[in-house]
Amino acid sequence: MKSAVQRTDRVGDLLRREISQILSREVKEPLAQFVTITGVRVSKDLRNACVYYTALQDDDTLKDVAAALKRSAGFVQRMLGSRIQLRSVPHLRFEYDTSLRDGARMDELLRGIDTGSGDAGE
Repeated sequence: MKSAVQRTDRVGDLLRREISQILSREVKEPLAQFVTITGVRVSKDLRNACVYYTALQDDDTLKDVAAALKRSAGFVQRMLGSRIQLRSVPHLRFEYDTSLRDGARMDELLRGIDTGSGDAGE
């Protein structure tokens, strides 16, 4: 079981590096070129991969970025097939990674807490 997890982690890391390079250098979609791939989660059978990304865009433009990535998924998958040595290239699904935004919001909330609240009765 542990070796299967290690294999999916290794394949996910390889996919993350290769997808990042393909998006920045070879994809013609302008919005897809400026995303950061934060991680790739690969299924146990290596047939599906969820690619997590972030982009420094406002909420309206993020929808356009998601559409650009969806349009580029087939091209990226074909490029991966020529670059990596796997029996079959996983089907790619791009998902926006909210962890950075959530972390910033959590940090903002924690900074807003009054640390001198020892005098709560006053």
